[in-house]
Amino acid sequence: MDTSNLRHIAQQKYNTARLNLLIMIIFTLLNIVLLFAQSNTMMLFSATVPYMAVIVGMEDGSGMLLVPCILVAVITLILYFLCWLLSKRSHVWMIVALVLFVLDCLALIGICVWAQDFSGILDIAFHAFVLYYLIMGVKYGNQLKNLPSEEEEQPQQPQQPQTPAGPEF
Repeated sequence: MDTSNLRHIAQQKYNTARLNLLIMIIFTLLNIVLLFAQSNTMMLFSATVPYMAVIVGMEDGSGMLLVPCILVAVITLILYFLCWLLSKRSHVWMIVALVLFVLDCLALIGICVWAQDFSGILDIAFHAFVLYYLIMGVKYGNQLKNLPSEEEEQPQQPQQPQTPAGPEF
């Protein structure tokens, strides 16, 4: 397979990973909005830490934790959004998103173990799905970085020798 074809496939897979990251951000934000609306609906394709931070803030009887917990959720979502936005220019930001989401997965597993409640197994499965796409994004981002650019790929045209211009009349 030629490098232009490899580049095209790697770019498509990288874009799919970026799209999945964006969908996860949107669903997480939607979950938080639904939480404030006191809905019993939750999107599974989302991050746990921002959602749980808001739950902790809302469950606090004194109300003193609500603002700091909302700030944790907002900052986390902003970090994910920056990773999505900046990953268009550099695959390093896909790595940062992967690290953040691995921490989110560990938090979800920790919550399930601590609460001794594994009814969230479907949530864990969707976290694995997001994790898969982020790993693929890192893989194909590295592949794109290591492939020659399209300009380098084009064969160089031999330069025609220039004839010196004669005297102008």
